[in-house]
Amino acid sequence: MKITRVSAFAIKIPRDLTAARGTAGSPAPLQPGASDYRFAATYQTLYSSKIETALIKVETDAGITGWGEAQAPVAPEVVRTIVETILAPILLGEDPLAHERLWARMYNSMRVRGHTGSFMLDAIAGIDTALWDIKGKAFGARVCDLLGGPFTHELPAYVSGLSGANDAARIAQATEYRQRGFKAFKLFMDAEPDDTLRLLDGVREQVPDAQVFVDALWRFDPARAVRFGKQLDAHQAGWFEAPLKPEDVAGHARLAESVETPIAIGESYRTRFEMQPFFAAGAVNVFQPDIGRSGITEGLKLCALAELHNSPVAFHVSIGLGVQIAAALHVAASISNLLFVECNPQVWIVAQTLLRASLPIGGGTVGIPDDAGLGVEIDEDKLQTFVVN
Repeated sequence: MKITRVSAFAIKIPRDLTAARGTAGSPAPLQPGASDYRFAATYQTLYSSKIETALIKVETDAGITGWGEAQAPVAPEVVRTIVETILAPILLGEDPLAHERLWARMYNSMRVRGHTGSFMLDAIAGIDTALWDIKGKAFGARVCDLLGGPFTHELPAYVSGLSGANDAARIAQATEYRQRGFKAFKLFMDAEPDDTLRLLDGVREQVPDAQVFVDALWRFDPARAVRFGKQLDAHQAGWFEAPLKPEDVAGHARLAESVETPIAIGESYRTRFEMQPFFAAGAVNVFQPDIGRSGITEGLKLCALAELHNSPVAFHVSIGLGVQIAAALHVAASISNLLFVECNPQVWIVAQTLLRASLPIGGGTVGIPDDAGLGVEIDEDKLQTFVVN
């Protein structure tokens, strides 16, 4: 079997920012402006007003097609260009089942030219996921079965963000999710630390058995992170996520030593080469890989690295469509150190509109798609509405 074509699609889907505020991909209000891309009102990170991602389609001479997805919440056109210009030409005629060799071929193709991170790795991740989809379809097996078989078919999930105009609305939403079986919630720090602590207490008051995590969105300097981390200790937060600038290995290590609340990081990094210094320094307590940024091949190595350092894994699943979500579910099911899968029900509902099958969400858990490969198929007719040329 040989690869005959590799295609990439930049996808942009309109969304209601007001309804999504406070959830994954829309954690804070945006500054006013006419552009789709605007900084958050309270810190310097750029977001899109739309759901943006890049889908990858790999075709073979055996008639088997695989779908992948690259995490591209801003400028998916860049991923598309990398795929079409650099990666597709070096994959044509290659064996799609040779995922390790092809990952290395793609990674090495731009050595010393910015090959170690960002959009380049996102593009590789999308293609790699498509290759695993092909492999599963070729052998008539789910990806998780190819990875050794699932440890469980019901994956513990947490709700990624609570939306609403005020604390009362967000707390009411937490209560509603609790009635549906969810007992773990992540709060995004979209204002001041005291505002987040007040919301945390409000959720706990109405949902006493809730686990509550706090995502600081890389906003603290080291000293303030320690002070806030000690406050989280007092409030018994489940973890302290993305506290410092993602480049700061030593700062994360000092913070992890200074507070009791587990430090959770991982979504910013795409390879074991990036993560190894953090693990070696004792800077990560909960590891949060994003399969849309690492792909399945490298994602498995990242999870093994976490296991080596006794770190549980809570998969980062943010803005994206069903292909990326399904890939995360298959990897999550196949590892022994799974803690949680991130779930943003609002995003998953949108993702399902472009699929021919539903993504399994239960009472506080998520499942694994049943069909061969990733178990999801894109409805290409519906997709065309959102493809950016």
